[in-house]
Amino acid sequence: MSSIRFLWILAASLTAASCALSKAEKLSAYDVLQEYGFPVGLLPKGALGYALNRETGEFAVYFDGTCSFEIESYTLKYKSTITGVISNGRLSNLKGVSVKILILWLDIVEVTLKDNHLYFSVGIASADFEVENFIESPQCGCGFNCNKLLLNGDVSSI
Repeated sequence: MSSIRFLWILAASLTAASCALSKAEKLSAYDVLQEYGFPVGLLPKGALGYALNRETGEFAVYFDGTCSFEIESYTLKYKSTITGVISNGRLSNLKGVSVKILILWLDIVEVTLKDNHLYFSVGIASADFEVENFIESPQCGCGFNCNKLLLNGDVSSI
């Protein structure tokens, strides 16, 4: 009788583990951002996949190539692989994301979330923006102005 109970417990455990694994496999990089309290708009559209060590928070997000776009007076550039460490409300040790300020390209090294604001650090300085500005993901080449470009017939930068 005890061996039947053991087999039943083993089968139930394997089924539960399989369900948990398939649920984790279905998550996108954007879903993982939201799990840690961040809006999806921190990443441009088109993330192909990601790797995440849930114990250490180390992550990598993969794109098909580099991606750049303008938002307001900033130009952002994402490399084909972005890495860092994620925890609730904090992205640290970022590599692969830079912003052009005036004529200088600066690496964004940390993003923190506090009181409905995102703080972007380039090491020597930081800037903050309301979270609601990042509810939607921008698109490579055109940011949030893709529809405007299509209406004007300029599809060369998309």
